[in-house]
Amino acid sequence: MGIDTIRQIDRLDEKLGGRFLLTSLIQRRIQELIRGAPRFAEAATPLRTALLEIESGKIEACEAPEEPTL
Repeated sequence: MGIDTIRQIDRLDEKLGGRFLLTSLIQRRIQELIRGAPRFAEAATPLRTALLEIESGKIEACEAPEEPTL
């Protein structure tokens, strides 16, 4: 992993509001790509593809549903 990839991850971390959310989003998207999901960006590896898709806004994290109030 090069310095450019590390900088890209840092930018996405700030954009999404946390490394945990970014990591789970990347993992989910890589699994989808490996299973044959269509790509919204082209890159050499599934990791780089997922990063490009997230950076371009084509893949977004979904928010957790609100807890019901009693």
